[in-house]
Amino acid sequence: LGFQVGKARDKYGVKYPDMYADVKTSKNKKNANIFNCTQRAHQNTLEQQPAFLTTMALCSQKYPLVAGVAGLTFCVGRLIYAAGYSTGNPKARIPGALLGGLVSMLPLMGCSTLYALEQIGVDANIIGK
Repeated sequence: LGFQVGKARDKYGVKYPDMYADVKTSKNKKNANIFNCTQRAHQNTLEQQPAFLTTMALCSQKYPLVAGVAGLTFCVGRLIYAAGYSTGNPKARIPGALLGGLVSMLPLMGCSTLYALEQIGVDANIIGK
């Protein structure tokens, strides 16, 4: 995604150190919006990384298959999210957000919570009962 932002900087003429294109003063407001959406997709993915990596690490300790499938789903979802968002239409990011957020993060959070509870001595084996 970082490469996409770099290519968008060149394509839409947004110079460093500016994080975003100024839509109000830009000559081409559509291009400024597309760049901003591309930048935001990258930034949002970076914001999601700590929660994803933490839950992935915890979940994989006891549920490696769930962690692997959810991790792949997260990555594919984030790519779909970025591709949709980079069109300049923020609503186009929703399918990727659902796949990369809801579908992948809920199992990771659930399994990592079960694992954490077991580590502190709580009988969390609700699956086997």
